[in-house]
Amino acid sequence: MAERRYTLVFYAAVLTAILATYGVYRYLLQAKQSSQVPMQSVVIAARDMAEGEKLERLSLSLAQWPASTTPDSAFTSIDSAVGRVARVAVFKGEPIVPGRLAPAGTGPGLEVKITPGKRAMAVKINDVAGLSGLIQPNSRVDVLVALKADQQMSTKEQAKLFMNNMRVLSVGTQVERGDDGKAIQATTATLEVTPEQAEQLAVAVNQGTIQLVLRGYGDPDSVTTPGATSSDVLAQLRSGPARIESVSKPERRAVRPKPVAAAPAPAPVAVRTVMATPKPDSLVIRVYRGDKLTQQKFEEKKDST
Repeated sequence: MAERRYTLVFYAAVLTAILATYGVYRYLLQAKQSSQVPMQSVVIAARDMAEGEKLERLSLSLAQWPASTTPDSAFTSIDSAVGRVARVAVFKGEPIVPGRLAPAGTGPGLEVKITPGKRAMAVKINDVAGLSGLIQPNSRVDVLVALKADQQMSTKEQAKLFMNNMRVLSVGTQVERGDDGKAIQATTATLEVTPEQAEQLAVAVNQGTIQLVLRGYGDPDSVTTPGATSSDVLAQLRSGPARIESVSKPERRAVRPKPVAAAPAPAPVAVRTVMATPKPDSLVIRVYRGDKLTQQKFEEKKDST
């Protein structure tokens, strides 16, 4: 009887332990599921891709991204992104979205880099105008035109900066800046212009000569200049060497030399007056004879007038 009682107690304890273990397991499973973040498959770049490059299968990969942070309209299939062209530079690990790609059917080339509403116009440059090949794709330049004020009656030439902060799309046949940063020797440069600027640039090329003036990095400000003529240059040459002043430094004012004080007049030399000693009325003569001294006094005779 006692053995049966112990057996029932044992089985009851085992059943209670199993039910408690199952309850803890269900609780932990529900807590884990509630803490998990829903994930979504997203197509990302497997390597860095330059602007205008065509997407290939080996340059893409599939990754799991949190659904809450997945970009809108991101590609979820590699096949749907293969063959598209990157409109801007894409970096490794970046999700592929349609906004960063050219429209479907666009081929790789210069047209991908053109901003909507603008045009690409090639201009001829020489080695000097191209700053010895230092102008590269994506550089910013100002366009300087030099032409005659009157093509028929006058020979006076005028130079003027008439386009500011222009983007260079390509230099020669190269549309990307080299990683080594070396100069590109080319005879043409393609600028991104508006239709109105294209018309003005065509007139400038046909009527005169143009030069590209390289701008510094991070200098988007436009500059308005009055222009220069041959008369201004000749006047500057006649007036002497030009004074070059730094724009970034405050203007320095010429220091006038201090007037030199006149030397003081020499002080008058004091003249010492020596009074003549009046002559004595008598003359004393001392005569030494051995150790004896004798004196004789002679009266001076005064002239009677």
